[in-house]
Amino acid sequence: MELKRALRISPGMIVAFTGSGGKTSALFTLARELPPPVVLTATTHLGYDQLDRADKVFTIRNPKDLPASEQLQEQPVSLIVGPAGGDWRTTGINEACFQELLYRCQEIGASLLVEADGSRQLPLKAPAFHEPPVPPGVELVVVCAGMLAYQQPLSKNTVHRPEIFAGLSGLKENERITLEAMGKVLSHPEGGLKNIPIGCRKAALLNQADTPELQA
Repeated sequence: MELKRALRISPGMIVAFTGSGGKTSALFTLARELPPPVVLTATTHLGYDQLDRADKVFTIRNPKDLPASEQLQEQPVSLIVGPAGGDWRTTGINEACFQELLYRCQEIGASLLVEADGSRQLPLKAPAFHEPPVPPGVELVVVCAGMLAYQQPLSKNTVHRPEIFAGLSGLKENERITLEAMGKVLSHPEGGLKNIPIGCRKAALLNQADTPELQA
């Protein structure tokens, strides 16, 4: 099934992805399912190796650097990122840039997809006090979790911020990660539901279920 159908996403929507376990891949997959123009951006870091998945990348520092609406309309999938940071990653755009970008997308009817969390490419995560940076104005937040962590030990090799995950799930370090533990974190107000704007629709995406066992 297509993501746009599973998540009930219509063209022109503003959607944020949080959590872990294949957020960026899901975001780009969705971008190619939606009719153009589609604009992607991030309020957190994005790896350089992901940038070439867009048709055009724009690097900005402030709202004045944003491409004109006509430029966004010319590309099937545009990606807006902040300047280079450390570890071969870009930085996220700030709220002023996002609000101006949101206005331009609405002006041309473009879908706007936002990567609004970081997870160090691990299957699971729990948010720190400053996370996730979900910007105001989004209509749907998709909270992702990677099934690759199921039945794996709770450690820094499977979970970003394992100590916070342990506190929210009730598991101890190196205990096997259960579906119940994943569900507790996903549905916790300080876990998967953290920083979601009031009135915003929520959905969970269990990703990385690449075997019949994990799918079951």
